[in-house]
Amino acid sequence: MKNALLADKHILIVEDDEPCRLFLEIILNDAGCSFEVAVNGREAVERVKVGGYDIVLMDVRMPVLNGYEAAQAIRLVKKDLPVIAVTAHAIEGVKEKCVAHGMNDYLTKPFTQEKLLEKLVQWTSGSARAGE
Repeated sequence: MKNALLADKHILIVEDDEPCRLFLEIILNDAGCSFEVAVNGREAVERVKVGGYDIVLMDVRMPVLNGYEAAQAIRLVKKDLPVIAVTAHAIEGVKEKCVAHGMNDYLTKPFTQEKLLEKLVQWTSGSARAGE
């Protein structure tokens, strides 16, 4: 189902787990988004330096450079680029840790298509940035 609010958005998926990555790709493809994939944090930082992304979906636990470290490095390159943590860690304090490391928001796995799209619209519409 195409989403008019997301049709022109370019998203970076940062996920090393193939089934999770494929799930994200299916949702974004159905919504009409364009996207690219990075399989570790270091690759994500390099892609952000050259890519024109509207938002980053960042797994927290990854090889080479974890999501926390990658988000901090991204903040040095693109201060205003929204970064959403996508993680299985639902314990107390993880959202706060994500925000403290430069991520804008947090989405817990497993999540629904609706919840992901809601977050994407929220953070790419400009209204969330104004109300941060």
